[in-house]
Amino acid sequence: MTDRGVSLPVQAGARYLKEDLSAAEYVRRVRARAAAPLLDLDAGYAFALMASTLFIAPLGTFGALLFSLTAVAYIAMRPAMVRRILGNRWGFLLFPACAILTALWSDAPFETAKHGCEFLLTVMAALMLSAAPNKRAVVLGLFAAFAVFAVVSLSVGEVVQIGTSNVTAVAGLTDSKNEEAATMVTGFLVSFLFLAMGIRSRSVLQSSCAVFVGAVQIFGAVMAKSAGALAAAGVAFAAFLIFIWLRKSSRHTRFAIIGFGFIAVLIAGVIFLAFHNDVLEWLSGTFNKDMTLTGRTYLWERARELALERPIEGRGFAAFWQQGNLDAEGLWQFAHIQSRFGFNFHSTYYDIVIGMGWIGLAVFAVTLAFGVGRAATAYVRKPTLIACFWLAIAIDLLIRMPIETIGTYEFDFATLLLFALFGSRSERLDARLAPRGRRARGLGVAPEDPFQPRPYWPAE
Repeated sequence: MTDRGVSLPVQAGARYLKEDLSAAEYVRRVRARAAAPLLDLDAGYAFALMASTLFIAPLGTFGALLFSLTAVAYIAMRPAMVRRILGNRWGFLLFPACAILTALWSDAPFETAKHGCEFLLTVMAALMLSAAPNKRAVVLGLFAAFAVFAVVSLSVGEVVQIGTSNVTAVAGLTDSKNEEAATMVTGFLVSFLFLAMGIRSRSVLQSSCAVFVGAVQIFGAVMAKSAGALAAAGVAFAAFLIFIWLRKSSRHTRFAIIGFGFIAVLIAGVIFLAFHNDVLEWLSGTFNKDMTLTGRTYLWERARELALERPIEGRGFAAFWQQGNLDAEGLWQFAHIQSRFGFNFHSTYYDIVIGMGWIGLAVFAVTLAFGVGRAATAYVRKPTLIACFWLAIAIDLLIRMPIETIGTYEFDFATLLLFALFGSRSERLDARLAPRGRRARGLGVAPEDPFQPRPYWPAE
């Protein structure tokens, strides 16, 4: 195919579309995507998927059923997207596949197989969310879900007592102040992305809604009184602002700053491992917490002891917290959990080692490094607002992983966002097939930003 007598050869993007695109066809597709409606299938999918995870505690089985039906229906309606995910995002399915595989030696084989399949469906749904073509509709769906949750949770949610003190905190609909705070601050990051897009598109209504909902979410996070969630959100929000500010900088500058950030994270991790007692003492004094971080240090001590019993293969995914397991019963009694259901070690790494051993932890670590690396590379190459958002979400989740369990639960909003983050790197088809130089100017496409010509929303 040719345009103005100039052919446009298929470059590396041909592995996604087995066709040659003319420059005019390229521009038509870009403008069609930029002018796509806000309310469409992708918006409904994002809203239903995220809302079912946010309201999973009060809805229970009905929430899981809504999530499953939404995911299966969207997968059935987008077979081409499924093939593309299996072609270029298959590596992110290895960790849930390993979770299912642990049923072969699990202490509770049926529970492991059941939870493993549900976890695989959750991961697949997240990857489908990351591959949805209408990104701004996806953002609208996520914003609406977190907004509805924030209002409902603060209106009819519960208040819980912190430890054995008389201090209370808002737990909302989650039955946990930490989970409530984490949900609220994550929703605030989504609201800020929605605000930034509203400012860019000069939409007063959108910006006003984002400011109002963001204020409600910050109020809810403060009332939940979770120092860890607030600290992680503060760092993530500051990073979000820096990433937006660096959008106008050169690619080399962004690469240097992202590289420096990763080195700083590695140094901080080494310092924590070498001086963890001193770090815990400093944290307890800074955030006015006890030295055990609300009982976490005992849980971690027990986790280390339990991990030594089956260090390589683990006890089986989701097989530990089962009634009749004396170790789990003892920890439920320690944490005053009368329902004898659920709970975790408040550490992503310890929970994985207990359930899937060092093999599972190694697979998760590689998946995490590769997924975050993809998101960082996408930002360095093309610093869109959504790329800034995914990096900010990565920072928030990474900070909370040592003290919370993230990314290993099915039907969980954090798992959904984590694996959507992993798959968020665009295929860069449009960037590779974009007209350049005089051809771009002649067709009305700005060569410095061929994917989102003004005045449209820079959604992806």
